[in-house]
Amino acid sequence: MRDLIRAVTQLAADHEFTAFQNDLVRHAYQALGQGYSSNENEVQLVTGLVKSLRGNSHGPLSVFADKIHGTASWVEFDYMDKPTTKELGDMAVITTVTRQRERLFQRLCVIQNKKRGPTGWAVDQEQLYLLKNFPPFAGNKGIFKNCRDVAFRNESGCLGAYGLLHARGEMVFASGPLVAELLRGRKSLPESDVALVEATIGPFSHQVGGAFPFGGPSCRIHPREWFHLCEMFAHEFGWPFLFGHGVGRWLGNAVFGRDLYDFVRLWTQLNIGEVTYAFGEVANAPVDAFANVLLRRIGLGDVFDMPSDQFAELEFESEMGILALHFDVGRME
Repeated sequence: MRDLIRAVTQLAADHEFTAFQNDLVRHAYQALGQGYSSNENEVQLVTGLVKSLRGNSHGPLSVFADKIHGTASWVEFDYMDKPTTKELGDMAVITTVTRQRERLFQRLCVIQNKKRGPTGWAVDQEQLYLLKNFPPFAGNKGIFKNCRDVAFRNESGCLGAYGLLHARGEMVFASGPLVAELLRGRKSLPESDVALVEATIGPFSHQVGGAFPFGGPSCRIHPREWFHLCEMFAHEFGWPFLFGHGVGRWLGNAVFGRDLYDFVRLWTQLNIGEVTYAFGEVANAPVDAFANVLLRRIGLGDVFDMPSDQFAELEFESEMGILALHFDVGRME
């Protein structure tokens, strides 16, 4: 991971990278603003958002994005003691780091977008249960059709999340567990409760869990090895970088972003979603396989080497927007 940390060091001080982030935000605001002006629904807003970010790049960073048209991915699972069927989500956000064709790091977040209504955001309790807990599910329609006993681990608490859309084209990012805590059984989430989150955790504390998601059990790294890794990075890059303005803002585990600026910065600084691959190992096999299916569908299958996995032969049917950031650290050497 030394190559990744070295690349992050360079990008953290790169004003052109900041300009790249700001351009993405500008495109996103324009797309959502136009969508709201035309009174578009969630599907149309997601389509416009995804298309607006497609093809943007800066040096080693490239955005691949597409809105797949087809059958929405519905899955069957037990909502407590009751069988139910719900949509998995309408957008997937993926970050992949490679060294040329060699994969170094990957993470995935499945997002359900919701437009704000008169009293707030209406949240379906059964779908929230799915995006928070990821109980074993079977495919009903879409990408997981004919699959049974699919089990996703959600160790980050941010494999599932919500995009809370509101006029005039703004988006709040919130993880499934955070939305569940805010709702506490209610059917609608008022905007005042979302504002309370920012006031409680602060503008920079939304990277819950601190720097580096690698220390958790999903990456199978021993605490002693993790300490030596931190020590090595500290000697090379300095302690202030590790826990201050450098990696402290990168490679975290974000559960909340107040607006599109937060969302884009968190995503492009590798903070969003469940870690599926790191340290040369698949950390969360079914989730990693799902992410790779999505990446193949939008054309990254020929860009870097992907393993043949349990979902590789699935026929892709979905009504899902896919935002993928590819970061090739080999282009910074």
